[in-house]
Amino acid sequence: MSTKEARRVFVMEEVVEGRITVREAAAYLNLSERQVKRLKKEMKEKGVLSLVH
Repeated sequence: MSTKEARRVFVMEEVVEGRITVREAAAYLNLSERQVKRLKKEMKEKGVLSLVH
């Protein structure tokens, strides 16, 4: 797992647990809010492995 992927996993875990907002995560990851919402949904359904390329 690359550093970028590890950072994405960490930030998305924070979003799923409600510690940060989708907007904040989008800013941290340099993604759109829509992309973060999609990642959040996938992570809830499939787990952390859905975020690893």
